[in-house]
Amino acid sequence: MVFGGQLLGGLRRTRLLGEVVRFMMVGGIATAVAFVLFNGLVHGFFMGSGPMNGQPIPAYIVANTVGMLISYDLSRRWTFRHRVSDHPDGGFTAYVVINAVTMLLPVGCLYVTRSVIGWDSAIADNLSANVVGVLLGQIARFFLFRKFVFGRPIRYTQVYGSVEEEAAALKAAAGGTVLMAPERREPVSGSTEQATHDRAG
Repeated sequence: MVFGGQLLGGLRRTRLLGEVVRFMMVGGIATAVAFVLFNGLVHGFFMGSGPMNGQPIPAYIVANTVGMLISYDLSRRWTFRHRVSDHPDGGFTAYVVINAVTMLLPVGCLYVTRSVIGWDSAIADNLSANVVGVLLGQIARFFLFRKFVFGRPIRYTQVYGSVEEEAAALKAAAGGTVLMAPERREPVSGSTEQATHDRAG
């Protein structure tokens, strides 16, 4: 038997897993766009020097700014579709700030390989910035976006309407039987909304 609290805990875990998977997919799309732009600007799509061959860090910033705009739109509409922002601009400013700060991770990796070690090949640039740096940045951005940009989860009752419908949704996802204990409602002054224990975080 699954009681209300256990049910909501299962739904929270399901939601978090979905957010992680969608975030990775969005990150892959944005990274692919930035990868193509960066290599076009710096390495001429691997066919010779690009127009910014001597400026790999500015080129990386330009390429990833384009990727960031794509990432924000997909994150707002898809990755964190069950979460909303309390910021007046929909969290865009916070999103830009977080991206700018976490971009220091791949930029730092690129600086080390270019300026400290002296590696300037396309392979070295891409391994340091677009593999190691991007991986570190993605991990940091997921948690920062979830907390500071799309910080307020939507109630499951706003999506499904009732705990019974939540149970049906979980049953469909799990492929099993979900039993609900009788729902306990707490009196709420001046409101007929579900008690606060039905919120999902």
